[in-house]
Amino acid sequence: MLLNFSLSKDNFKNDFLYKKPYLFKGAIDSNLSWNDVNELYSRGDISHRDFKLMNGYEVPKKEYIESYNNLGVIEYRCITSILYEYLRNGATLVRNRIKNEPFVDRISKQIGSFAEARTLTGSYAAFSSKSSYKSHWDTRDVYAVQLLGRKRWILRKPNFEFPLYMQQTKDFVDIKEPEEIYMDVILEAGDILYIPRGWWHDPLPLNEETFHLAIATFAPTGFEYMQWLQNVMPSILDCRKNFTNFENDTEIINSLGHQVSEIIKDKKFYQSFMMSHLAEQSVPSKLSLDVLGNGKVHLLDSNQKIYLNANLLYCFDEGFVIINGNKINVDSVSLKLIQYLFDNQYLSVKNILDYFKEYSPEKINKLLFQLSLDNIIELVS
Repeated sequence: MLLNFSLSKDNFKNDFLYKKPYLFKGAIDSNLSWNDVNELYSRGDISHRDFKLMNGYEVPKKEYIESYNNLGVIEYRCITSILYEYLRNGATLVRNRIKNEPFVDRISKQIGSFAEARTLTGSYAAFSSKSSYKSHWDTRDVYAVQLLGRKRWILRKPNFEFPLYMQQTKDFVDIKEPEEIYMDVILEAGDILYIPRGWWHDPLPLNEETFHLAIATFAPTGFEYMQWLQNVMPSILDCRKNFTNFENDTEIINSLGHQVSEIIKDKKFYQSFMMSHLAEQSVPSKLSLDVLGNGKVHLLDSNQKIYLNANLLYCFDEGFVIINGNKINVDSVSLKLIQYLFDNQYLSVKNILDYFKEYSPEKINKLLFQLSLDNIIELVS
């Protein structure tokens, strides 16, 4: 399930990313069925907060969930008759923070690599023309991936730019939705719509079955950098001094302002922040017990396809990268290999060996195998 983004990553970053919406028409050719969707929802825990039934409001779980005694353990199950009745009357079934679902993971990983940001994925299934959400802005960029049926999206320009997670639409009652429509588009199966954070949008079902993923991307912001810098502040003597009143403390405040300004601009602190950010990233990958857990296997098969588990590739001055929480010291060969894998997804080992034919095939394959053991690379079936 490969995505065709129809324009280069560089062109997207220069012209659209964080700036304005973009429609990737026919970006995905999927044979997804409603059976796949049914299984996706069935494997989720409907009692969890990430499972929602939206009907213009969030339907209380007590209306469609009941507890029961399962051989001495209290568990929860769906009251399907009530769930189906809500859906038949226009509700939307939502499952958020999806992971370890192969087709979802593959799509979200490709979008995360394209956007160079962490991702969270939710799914939305509906069968009527009723809107389950009011027009609103999101506090993260969203890629709406239409997989079954159609859905109409109405977008308007932001009048509160780059909102952070605590700045949701409902918290700004004085900010009204603009009247002018920027984009009014019907997504068909296979389309992907990019919506930057802060842009007003109203997703509307079209009185037909529809299923889409909303893949939210989270790149580091200046706010997170400032939050992280709080770890540095106690080392500044003036930060540890007591305040009495503004007049007496002006000299301390001015000194603090100068010192903090210098710290913010210091590449050393920026890179430390990026280390912390990347160390927290985790890209889901499928286990490969038969290959990587088998002590009789030491090299990858030449037909084996692989994927680099990285949304963002940042090489630090000290000569290392951090991928999937792993710090990897790199020389010129390994860095070139990792960069090639980052730029080219789902390559076979043979493709890679052909590209690096000036190097020893055994050396490259051993490196690929070790990266696979460390969960830097996923083996793709």
